[in-house]
Amino acid sequence: MTAQTTQPASLPWLEKLIAIPTISGSSNLELIELIEAEFARYGYSGVRTYNEDGTRANLLVTVPAADGTTRGGVILSGHTDVVPVAGQDWDADPFTLRVEGTRAYGRGVCDMKGFLAVALWLLPRVAEAKMRTPLHFAFSYDEEIGCIGAPSLIEEFVARDLAPDYAIVGEPSSMRIIDAHKGAHRGRVTFTGVPKHGSLATHGVNAVAAAGEFITFFTDMADQWEEEGPFDESFIIPHSTGSVNLATGGLQYNIVAEQAVVEYDVRTLPQVTTESFVERIDRELSEVILPDLQARAARAEKLTGAEPGSLTSRVGVKHELLAAVPGLGTEDDAPIVHLAHEWLGTNDAPQKVTYGTEAGQFQRAGVQSIICGPGDIAQAHTPNEWIELEQLSECERFFEAILDWASAK
Repeated sequence: MTAQTTQPASLPWLEKLIAIPTISGSSNLELIELIEAEFARYGYSGVRTYNEDGTRANLLVTVPAADGTTRGGVILSGHTDVVPVAGQDWDADPFTLRVEGTRAYGRGVCDMKGFLAVALWLLPRVAEAKMRTPLHFAFSYDEEIGCIGAPSLIEEFVARDLAPDYAIVGEPSSMRIIDAHKGAHRGRVTFTGVPKHGSLATHGVNAVAAAGEFITFFTDMADQWEEEGPFDESFIIPHSTGSVNLATGGLQYNIVAEQAVVEYDVRTLPQVTTESFVERIDRELSEVILPDLQARAARAEKLTGAEPGSLTSRVGVKHELLAAVPGLGTEDDAPIVHLAHEWLGTNDAPQKVTYGTEAGQFQRAGVQSIICGPGDIAQAHTPNEWIELEQLSECERFFEAILDWASAK
């Protein structure tokens, strides 16, 4: 690293974290072990929750109040994974921290290992404090591919009855308060038909045609959101949105397609539940598209003399919800917003953003939640990802204010 006269105190931790390439979908255990060992130095043990094959883990560590209380308090939460660098044009090794002028460069400096570095820098100060309320530290896996790790982490603190009062999710917000974001959902629908030579099209069942019917339905649903709402003018796009952005199917132009697969993306306003549109999709599939496939299969059976049910049993639809990140809808006058303003020394109106985070998952578990972290979201996921050093320093001051509040009598 290049020497600077005003380096943030947390920068050495950022250097260590960046050096571990915790790309989403790959193991983060080396980083978890590093964090776990640092907490252990001060006498704090955490609990891990794993993904199915044990290659990735969340870590939850509670620092009790001076009287041993572990219930309540504030949870500081961040994800450990970063997006890939493959195909991006970097000026230097993405996993070696580089400081030039007022900026630090490296994969994850902004999203969101800067926040994690400040949390680890704060730890010795936490250990020395006599806190009246606990602090909880949460480190999750695979946030970047659908906030996959956070649910089991949240289940853990619920099972332990920790009941944190507030959650601060440290996604890059330029150290401004974000109290609302849209929900982010991803789904896949697989259609199965009956293949046949193109010259005998009515003797088969076309899965691509069924996929087309679904795409039309889905587009109409999104158009209805745009026309009828609900609306929230605080968002750049004031309504929920959705689109089918990936579609594959068939083998060749002259073969009736046996299979088609589509994947969709939905961004919902906080008041629109996942269940509401999933039920709508499932109803369309079960009451309209599947019966049509079955009717076409029955027709093909009659035309070909096939045994009744032999083709009908082969057709089908399968709907998978691959990611369901609930929206965040904390009120502008909520206690956590007032506290965050106090800790930051600000009074500007909280922001609302279109991207999803784990904060919505925390709120759904009953924890008042906001987003506030160092770095600008515009720098996230980009080649030569960077963060202003002053953002790290500002986050350090923010955390010190939180610790002062947690220690005040």
